[in-house]
Amino acid sequence: MSRANSKAILPANPTLKEINWYKKQINWGELPPFYHMVASSISETEGILHHGFDNAVKRVLDRRNWNLELLGGYEDDHGVIFCDDKPKVSLHQVFTERGFELWAFPVAKNVKVDKYMRDNRFLGFNIWDPHSMKGLLRINQLHKFIGFYFERGDSADKALILHAHKAVHKVISFLQAELNITSVDGVTIKDFYLMCEKENRTSSDEYDLARLKYGDGLKKE
Repeated sequence: MSRANSKAILPANPTLKEINWYKKQINWGELPPFYHMVASSISETEGILHHGFDNAVKRVLDRRNWNLELLGGYEDDHGVIFCDDKPKVSLHQVFTERGFELWAFPVAKNVKVDKYMRDNRFLGFNIWDPHSMKGLLRINQLHKFIGFYFERGDSADKALILHAHKAVHKVISFLQAELNITSVDGVTIKDFYLMCEKENRTSSDEYDLARLKYGDGLKKE
């Protein structure tokens, strides 16, 4: 584990930029590749709401693809679309082999849709294409990074994990304001972190109990 710079201080509720700066201060001015990859994914997650790049969130929010007849909508003379209702969408948080992901499923007649669908009068979208609309965001290899933190991480790594949770929460809160979010389920980053923490504590407890029984000659893996 890196020896911290005595002048490096992580502020309360830090931004991603401040966490990265702090990481450099306690890591001899460098960002390790694994840390950098996760931090970059979190930066992309934060940029979803601000940058003009095309992404799944923007496609889901594109009112030109909303079912205006179902939602009581219309387009005015200036091309602005107004709707009485919003498309129903369910959000699912999941850890896959690629990392943490946030998925979207349109809801039609209380049924979650997970396939390509076009011009269905019960669906809030004219076209739903899971290939380009389902995966709203991903934080690459976050599950492995959390595991790495409990093995030999530092305070900057923990701050990055906590910031990832906050960044995802902001995206979900934004979507709840822009869509009719019927449910948010799955495994959150906090859930996964606490699970790993519990497993790590259990392993440490088992090791300490073994030391009591067999002495200090044991080597901790």
